[in-house]
Amino acid sequence: MAKGPDEAADLALVEKLIFGASGLVLERFTHAETVQGRTPDYRILQGGEVVGFAEVKSPRDDWLDDQLATAPQGTIVGGARPDPVFNRMARHVEKAATQFDGANKDRLLPNILVFVNHDDASGFGDLVETLTGHFHASDGKRYPTVTHISRRITGAAGTVDLYVWVDVKGQKPSYLFNSDSKHVDTICDLLGIDPRAAVKPVGN
Repeated sequence: MAKGPDEAADLALVEKLIFGASGLVLERFTHAETVQGRTPDYRILQGGEVVGFAEVKSPRDDWLDDQLATAPQGTIVGGARPDPVFNRMARHVEKAATQFDGANKDRLLPNILVFVNHDDASGFGDLVETLTGHFHASDGKRYPTVTHISRRITGAAGTVDLYVWVDVKGQKPSYLFNSDSKHVDTICDLLGIDPRAAVKPVGN
């Protein structure tokens, strides 16, 4: 099997690029809390007070690497398959929704889902496409592509107030807000994001 991402390194990157720069502290849930039910990765603390919750996912595609690792020498591997990117992202969103619900069911505080991307074939646009069901062209036009997936995860996607995308190589965050969230202004204040520069909201 291909080696998975270094979770500790991903979490350290998230703390450095997104939360630490704003003076926020990420606190892990205790083992006792996690065995009682699903939880996200972190509570977000400001001045010792819980101000939100964060979950970190690390998308990657080891399909070809796994075949190469196990195939006899000289064997041809690969082949055709449905594009897994959108379904994989959708599964991450669905799982994160259950984790956030375990700690913040009434959504009194913001939920932030961070993707630390390890897949060279994926990008921030794929996340936007997964959530909206449309490909967003550079000329501003939108083309329906995976609306069946976006419809399937509408409920789960709505539990997240902010999506953050970090390419592990580029390491510059991109932000995607949930247009229905009541926490947008709060998040912008917490993370120092200019609301005027907010990226396309989910569903718009």
